[in-house]
Amino acid sequence: MRRYIGFFVLIALALFTLGCNQREVAGDEKTAKEFIEGKGYRVTSLLGQLDQYNLTKNMLYGQDTLIYRQIWGVQASEPDRYFGKEISVYGFIVSKHPLEKQYNAKTRLYIMLTDGKVIGGYSFPDIEGLVGSVYSLEGKTLEEVTGLTFTEWREKWIQKYGD
Repeated sequence: MRRYIGFFVLIALALFTLGCNQREVAGDEKTAKEFIEGKGYRVTSLLGQLDQYNLTKNMLYGQDTLIYRQIWGVQASEPDRYFGKEISVYGFIVSKHPLEKQYNAKTRLYIMLTDGKVIGGYSFPDIEGLVGSVYSLEGKTLEEVTGLTFTEWREKWIQKYGD
């Protein structure tokens, strides 16, 4: 009988420990996670809130703005409508994403929200040490998203957001 009680105590402790290791997903992170799952991707890890900023035109052209140009270049909507808005970015590692086949690795998805609503996002293969530009949420390049060559896109970007 003691053996059975000890066994059940061990099972109960294991289940309790597993439950404690999973954190509650709420608010914007929950909205972002549900958005990802709605696209058919499977969330395997939560990376939490990775960035929060107020978008300004100055962030889109000039020194130290490369990452924002890459991110906003692959969005379906223009960044102008979000000037002055607080943007929150949540990260996830997902499977079943188009980049998974191309790189034979899981994918990092970054979801951007403002006012509690998803406004876009971007993706990148989950490969340590890999460098390059980000992809759209669906794994498309800047050229695929815009229909322009990089040079054509850059010229338009400079005209619109340059000094």
